[in-house]
Amino acid sequence: MVKKIIAYTDGSASVAGKMAGQGGFGTFFPDLFGKKKAYSAGYKKAKVGQMEVCALLYAIRAMPEKCLYPVTLEVYSDSEYVVKTFTEKRLQKWILNSWTNSSGEVANKTLWMEIVLQLKNRPYMTLQMTHIRSHQVEKEKDLIKREALRQNEHIRGNLVVDMLADYKRHTVLLKEVPN
Repeated sequence: MVKKIIAYTDGSASVAGKMAGQGGFGTFFPDLFGKKKAYSAGYKKAKVGQMEVCALLYAIRAMPEKCLYPVTLEVYSDSEYVVKTFTEKRLQKWILNSWTNSSGEVANKTLWMEIVLQLKNRPYMTLQMTHIRSHQVEKEKDLIKREALRQNEHIRGNLVVDMLADYKRHTVLLKEVPN
């Protein structure tokens, strides 16, 4: 039997103003082998896409390198960039094209290369990516519909990582984005 682990990921960064370049990511597991687990950090020199990829990297790294049974890591992300990298097989295309695409070198190449390495180190694990619309609760005007949205476990998971990824909540901003 395959065990399913669910993770929620999100990234954020300011693109303008005096906080431009400040970013953060959040990764949340409601049940990572029996425990709730969350990862979050803020960075001085960050971009939104970079933080979204970083959040996925932390989700993969949270999984043990060895496991006695197969596991599906189901990641919910509001980043179409991250989700479509897998659902549209972009990652495989980038590797075949020596980490280039129609725009030149692939953005966040170092982080993507680290994700490839981490996935290879976990042969028991299958990664499944699912897109979730962002900020659904905040956008809903109808109070009854808003409360109904809050009852959805995936919406709640997305709300948690929205908070974790908010770069404004980090009192210490790291200089380098991990890889």
